Amino acid sequence: MHGIDPSEIARGQGRSISIDARLADMDRLGEDVQIVSAEPQLYLYEADPAAAAAIHRECNDEVRELTAARPDRFNGFAILPMQDIGRAVAELDRAMNVLGLAGAMIGDHVNGTMYDDPGFRPLWKAAEEMRAIVFLHQASPTLVASRFDRYHLSNTVGNPVERTLSFAALVFGGVIDAYPRLRFVLGHGGGYTAFGAGRMDWGWRWRAEAREHIARPPSEYLARFHYDCITHSEGALRFLVDTVGVDRVVFGTDYPGFAAGKEGKDYQPREWLTGLTKLSAAEKDAILGRNTERLLTTETS
Repeated sequence: MHGIDPSEIARGQGRSISIDARLADMDRLGEDVQIVSAEPQLYLYEADPAAAAAIHRECNDEVRELTAARPDRFNGFAILPMQDIGRAVAELDRAMNVLGLAGAMIGDHVNGTMYDDPGFRPLWKAAEEMRAIVFLHQASPTLVASRFDRYHLSNTVGNPVERTLSFAALVFGGVIDAYPRLRFVLGHGGGYTAFGAGRMDWGWRWRAEAREHIARPPSEYLARFHYDCITHSEGALRFLVDTVGVDRVVFGTDYPGFAAGKEGKDYQPREWLTGLTKLSAAEKDAILGRNTERLLTTETS
């Protein structure tokens, strides 16, 4: 495979991308397959649960229409009404067993509640049993936005912070131990997770509260997650690969936020990756396709 790209159906910001235009972009970008979902702006976690669930059903049906039209080129993630776990489990079941999608994309928190909260356990149990992939990608507001909402830092700093907190909540909260076959993918290279794991280990060694739910240091859980390659830095990607293992890194592009945005035709994520000098050809091949193929088919841990 030349590339498997976690992507989005553009609906929430006035964009409309036809299937032909999307396929043309994929051919231009050298991508064989996209995993598509609705935009994070449509999480609607703050909305009435019934209304959000109805909108999510419509969005997920649209993803299914795309995957059914070209199953050779598209797979999909559902979005879920995470403010109501009963409804979220029901929609995940429909997405996996009726629509044939690969899993779900969720935010890093639900109205400020993190994923170590016991209320989310029924979803993790269901996702593990269904072998659903859970892709963590954005949620508003970020902690950074509440304190320093200038210079686009709510995105460039805030999003990586949120991904790091998601890792910490799932690990320190014992979720990963409780559901050993649950498969998480952390967007944007997992944020600062790989860089900060050593300090998390330090806290685990010295503070009893950090050992409340886990008997092993947090760094030993790094290889239990997958991470996309969107680091925007060759050195950072090299560090990520060295820290978590190349088999845990998958291809990502942020399409259509970059590829269909103002940068347009100048954005070439596959070309960027293949041009890196600090990664071997075998590592590039693994990231561009082999790792995600395995994640979508046979991998269970």
